[in-house]
This record gives sequence, structure tokens and C-alpha cells, in this order.
Amino acid sequence: MLSLAEDSAVIGSVLPDGASVKLGSTRSMIHVVEGINLRRGTYVTLGGDPLDFFVGEVVDGPYYLDEGDGLRTLYVVELSASVRDGVPAVVLTRPLPGTPVKVMDPGAVQAFLGAVGGMRLGRLPTQEDVEIGLDPSTLTRHLGIFGTTGSGKSNTIQVVVEEASKNGFSTLIFDVEGEYVFMDRPTDRLLELLRSFGEEPEGLKNLRVYVPAPSTSRRGDAVRFSISFQEADKNLFSEVAGLTRMEQLYFLDLIEKVEQVAPAFRKVTLDAVIERLKKRLEAQADNPTMPEFIAEAHTSLYSKLMLIRHLGLVDVDVPVLRPGDLLEAGRVSVVDFSDADDYVRNLVIANLLDAVFKYKMENPETPNLLIVIEEAHTFISRYKRDRMLATLLMLVELARRGRKRGICLGFVTQQPAHLPSEILELCNTRIIHRMSSTANIQVLRESTGNVPDSLWDLLPSLGKGEAVVASPKYSRAVTVKVRPVKSMRTATE
Repeated sequence: MLSLAEDSAVIGSVLPDGASVKLGSTRSMIHVVEGINLRRGTYVTLGGDPLDFFVGEVVDGPYYLDEGDGLRTLYVVELSASVRDGVPAVVLTRPLPGTPVKVMDPGAVQAFLGAVGGMRLGRLPTQEDVEIGLDPSTLTRHLGIFGTTGSGKSNTIQVVVEEASKNGFSTLIFDVEGEYVFMDRPTDRLLELLRSFGEEPEGLKNLRVYVPAPSTSRRGDAVRFSISFQEADKNLFSEVAGLTRMEQLYFLDLIEKVEQVAPAFRKVTLDAVIERLKKRLEAQADNPTMPEFIAEAHTSLYSKLMLIRHLGLVDVDVPVLRPGDLLEAGRVSVVDFSDADDYVRNLVIANLLDAVFKYKMENPETPNLLIVIEEAHTFISRYKRDRMLATLLMLVELARRGRKRGICLGFVTQQPAHLPSEILELCNTRIIHRMSSTANIQVLRESTGNVPDSLWDLLPSLGKGEAVVASPKYSRAVTVKVRPVKSMRTATE
């Protein structure tokens, strides 16, 4: 229930409509007393009854009118809700001239917006005493973080991870640049700004860094890991390896042939599949029996499998990363891809996502898991959708079935227009930083509800660290100044 604070001061009143003013059905003009300076985005109440009033947002002004004996300061207010008996409802009328105007109490603004919860994102840039929070339960409906380079995405990712860890989530970050490998140390940057948010530098208590076997990490104690071909989903493996449909058919056939001759206690390895393929090609060279196009497909398949073998990631003498190692309340696990090429990165992401999903299905009592996929458009994009259907279906199934078991996906990209629509639609909570590309803004605009036109117009001019946040628990999208991180982030520029 919303109510007016009885001790808050009246700052002005609603003006009569001027003949030349076209305000529209949900806007009112107000004037304020001398000395009051409102910023656009400030929330105000219009009305004197504690349970019957209007909630509005200052969207235009100030305008200064010279009335001879002094200036009169005017603002335009967009009416956001009509409160009746303490319950917000749709705006069907407008306040009468002379209706008193007050600045809305910070707690009331939070309650009205629905921006409350155990995860503290930041504050309103226009009313700095209004904190913006997020309910941790919304993460299980998945998250999208979007914005151009330098807009503040990395800071937001880290803030979300810090808050998720504090709320008992386990977190897995696929770290493209190696930015998050020292989050167990307190930050040494933006300390004054951090303290203005009421926070102090603090490192994470439970951080582990992993690095694919062929790669290196700036973190000296990073744990190296490999992929087991036996345990990998072969359809996902073949798609991420870039096999054509014909090559995939022969690849799966070769695996079946190897399985038929391998003893039950012996693992099917990538080397065994390559050796079988090599013999088939040698037989073709001695006595050609395959049509030329089939022989070419086998040769191309051999080249691609040898490329993966030479990566030093699959079936090497390095332990496999087990999902159970990640699922501990409060633990943050970072996979450092800063020294990995696209092949390694995509093979690891596909393999781990599949392994985590299967483990979570069998062990639903384990803690909630937030998975952050940076540069998601390079892993699965709309342009290679038809070539990666198994991967896309795995992600959709993981999102839809996994959410009931506490799996939360966080897709991060500067190119949301490149994501398949199926992935974009999964992101019920969206944090949108500065963005100037018309195509990217349009695809978000078409798929994000409850965002006023005025906020879309703001996107190209948002400052670093500012973002539009839309969430199912919010009554409307809001602009947020995201707080600085408490833990260390490594500079990559």
C-alpha cells in the first residue's frame, strides 16, 4: 500500500492548462516555490489525501516565466499512476489546478517502482537517496546485460556477481578478457564514489579461477582443466567444431563404429575416432570406392578433428572440471578465456553448460547457479542459428527446465541484434547501458516490455555506469546509476 508522508513539505501546485499548451491526457504542468530545483526524473506526488493522490515523474523543465515581480519556475510531470485507497491504478483523469505537489519519499518511490530486494544495484541518478534493488528470485527468469564498449557492462556484471554471491548463489563466469580473476581482493579504484553508496572495498571470500588446459592465466593458482570426449554431447561437440551436416553424419557414424569394437571398460576417445577415420581415408586412397563428394567430406572432417586434437584440450592428461565443484553456496568460479581462441572457448562453454544442466537435473537440492556468458553473440548468433540447432535447443531447454532447479543464465553482449530471438526472449530482466546502434535499440525495444518511450530516447546519451533496468518485479523500467564494485577488476585496456 502506498501512502503520503504527512510531514513532507509542499513544494508547489498544479497549474491550470494554458490555451497554447498541449500536455496530453497523462501530463500536468506544475509550478514550484522559489528556491526549489527539480531534476528531470524526480518522482513527485500530486494530491493532499494520504491514500488518494497521483504519482508523477518530472519529464520536462524547468521553464522560467518572468512575471514582473520575479521568476516563476514551471515543470511538466508525466502521471505514472493514480493511487486510490493506497493502491496504484491506471491514470484515467488528471489532478485539478491548485493540487499540492510534494517530492515523493525515497521509500515510497522504491515501493512504487518495485525496486526492492536483496540485491543492491545502485540508485536513481535523479534522486540519489532512492536505492534500486533487485529481488534475487528474478535471476531464475534469466538476465540480459547489454551496452556498447565502455558503457559500464563489466562493472554491472561484477556488481550482480557480488550481490548474487552474498545471497547464496553459486556463480560461473565465462570471462573473455580475464577481468574477474582477482575478485578475492578488494578494489583500489573509485573508493570515494563507492563510499558515497555506503559500501567499502571487499574481496570475495570464495573465489576459484579455472583455465582451459592449452591456455594460461594471470592468476598463478588457476586450476587447469580439460574436456573428456567420452562424456561430451557429440551433437554439441560437432556443431561447435564447425562440422557441416554431412560431416556430422560421418562423424557420428565413426563414433558408432568405434563403440562397437571398443571393450565396455574402454573409453571412446577422440584419437580413436580420428584413427578410424584415417584408416577409412587410407583405404579410399588405395582403392577408391566412395564418390568424390563423400571422400572430400571425410577429408575435411579429418582436418577439423585434427585441429581440435592439436588444441590440447580434449582427452589430455589434465583433470576434467566437474559441475559439483562449482555448486557451493556463495562460490564464484571464473573460467579465464583471456588466452584462449574461439575454438577452445566455445567448446568449453558448450561442454560445461551441458554438464551443469545434467548435474542440476539430478541434484536439484544444490544451490542456485548464476551462469554469466560474456560476448554471448560470439557463442550463439542468429546468423549461424541453422548450423547450431542442437546448441540453441540445449540453451532453451537449460533456461526453461533449469530455472525450476535454480539455474540462472546471464547473457552479456554489445550486439543484442545478433542474438537469436529465442535467446533474447529468455532474458526477463534486462540491464541496458548506453547504446547508439539503431538496430540494437530496435530489437530490444520490440522485445522489452514496460519501458516508456522517454527511456528509449535516453539510451544513446546515458553516462558510463548508468543503465535502464527492466524487471518483472518492477512496475516500470527505471534509470539506475549502478554502484561501483567492491572487489577488484583487472584492467584489460
